[in-house]
Amino acid sequence: MSENLPPKEHDSTFKFLFEEKEDILLLVKDILKYKWAEMIDEDSIELVKTNYLTQDFMQIEADVIAKARLREREVYFYILIENQSTVKRDMQLRILKYMISLWAQEIRKGVEVLPAIIPIVVYNGIDERWNISTNLMEAFDIFRDDIFKYRVVDIIELDMKKFLEKQEDVLGPIVFYLEQVREDKNELVKRLYEIEANLKSLSRRNIDRFLNWAHYIIRPRLAEDLKAEYDKIVARIKEGGAGKMGDFVSNVARLLDETKTKEFNMGIQQGIQQGIQQGIQQGIYRAKVEMAKKLIQKGYSDDEIAELTELEIDEIRKLRKELIP
Repeated sequence: MSENLPPKEHDSTFKFLFEEKEDILLLVKDILKYKWAEMIDEDSIELVKTNYLTQDFMQIEADVIAKARLREREVYFYILIENQSTVKRDMQLRILKYMISLWAQEIRKGVEVLPAIIPIVVYNGIDERWNISTNLMEAFDIFRDDIFKYRVVDIIELDMKKFLEKQEDVLGPIVFYLEQVREDKNELVKRLYEIEANLKSLSRRNIDRFLNWAHYIIRPRLAEDLKAEYDKIVARIKEGGAGKMGDFVSNVARLLDETKTKEFNMGIQQGIQQGIQQGIQQGIYRAKVEMAKKLIQKGYSDDEIAELTELEIDEIRKLRKELIP
């Protein structure tokens, strides 16, 4: 009998069934028994559009998409109706396309947190049971364990010396090794000398890449009046290639040392100025205290003394107690 049904007859049959929120709840709570389904706000369930355009303007359409509120978050339920008596071998890919399209739509809306998407397949096949994996990650083959999670490369924690020992034409170990100490000029100078041989082993392309990195990391850490000299050094290196990298190390190390000296001297000058200012302020304060003492001895009131000296009333009262037990 089913062979005589119009095209997508099964599809339409199940579509009308899941137009009602009670049937959606039955599916997720009572049949599939999702733990979080008990927390769904039944009144928040609504059907949303099911057709989307992919990046290459291909139209894809899911059968039913329901949206519901769960603890102040939107949770999307995919109910994909399979209307064949044979299993769809491409179901993992189809579901992933639906999910990506829906997430892309949310991103275009400017959401800060992507909603969860729960894919469900309602299968009405008679002659064959569903016998393919329901794990979407298996569609990524050997990469399935690394999808939808990220790993952190904490540069500070890396031991780069074992990579630098190889002196290969690879820029990563050099940059990581210097990045670890970019805020410590003393250590940066030390490490520049340590990797001089590595720099001399770099190809022209990697020398240019290294100089580009140095422009944004080393150059800003130089004193302003030394940056023009740095630029001249870089220009010579670009002309001379790897053979000039030794000059780069020695000259940049010198500029970093000069920058440290300038910063040290500037710190001393700033300290002197601060000391002078503090001394002046302390002298003014002591003069006010001595004036307050004289006014107390002459019989002035606390309010009058506060007005004349700009000292706090509590401080004047303390002085009075010291002078007149």
